[in-house]
Amino acid sequence: MTAEIEFRGQFRATALGALQPANWYMGFRCQACHETFAVLDDLTGAGEIEPMGTGTFDVVCPACSAPNRFQAGDMIVFQAATARAGQDVQSGT
Repeated sequence: MTAEIEFRGQFRATALGALQPANWYMGFRCQACHETFAVLDDLTGAGEIEPMGTGTFDVVCPACSAPNRFQAGDMIVFQAATARAGQDVQSGT
């Protein structure tokens, strides 16, 4: 069963740092460099969440530093496979 989360208003978001491999996140694909980055943890922990609403997100890409403005409908839910280059992988232990 998919949960819905609705965003309204304007948000200034910050990209998350190191991602835990295999964890689920909500984020965007940079409009300039096309790298995917996370801004929120997926509260379902299983990728079973659907972002929606009229909200907008202003966020700087952590890969290329480009400013981006996204609509809530642009948000993607993804599972982290590996940490980005130059980042430590955090152990769950």
